[in-house]
Amino acid sequence: MTKPLTVGEWRAFLTDYNARHIDSEEVREAIAEHRQVISEERLKAGWAGTEPAGEEAILSAEKRLGVQLPPSYRNFLHVSDGWEDIGLVDLHRVGDIGWFTDLEPELLEAWTRFDVFTDQFPLLKRSLLIGQDDGGSGCYWLLHADSVREDGEWTAYEWWPGDGDDPEPYDDFATLVREAANT
Repeated sequence: MTKPLTVGEWRAFLTDYNARHIDSEEVREAIAEHRQVISEERLKAGWAGTEPAGEEAILSAEKRLGVQLPPSYRNFLHVSDGWEDIGLVDLHRVGDIGWFTDLEPELLEAWTRFDVFTDQFPLLKRSLLIGQDDGGSGCYWLLHADSVREDGEWTAYEWWPGDGDDPEPYDDFATLVREAANT
């Protein structure tokens, strides 16, 4: 499958992924081990996503953040305003996304004190935090505002700082999601 970009492509992609994932052995095993990777509410609904974000909510976030969100991410939000458990990460609702520096100031302060990850600060200062794992070793999904292509897409990153690795770049949000959904 090609990477989803349009609202229709996202709807088809997420419907397929949801059907494969929500009833998967991985999710059943996690529940049996009392690791709730998908909320009871969403399991009962049979959909790991939420209701779509309205254009007003997306425009409000863009105004608050001072940027226009990448097209593939905007279109994803038009299908589901957030998502539980895609590649071990929960995607935030559009009203909860923000600049990494605003959402994780204590973390940046601690890293500064201990002089760790300081080479990542330029990237982090201009990245939106759009998703993270819920209690694991600290995975972040980021969209980098200073890396915008002609088509409006931003470079996306998956970063596991607890592993000591550098953020891994992806061409765009859709590529990151597709890769995570296939692992």
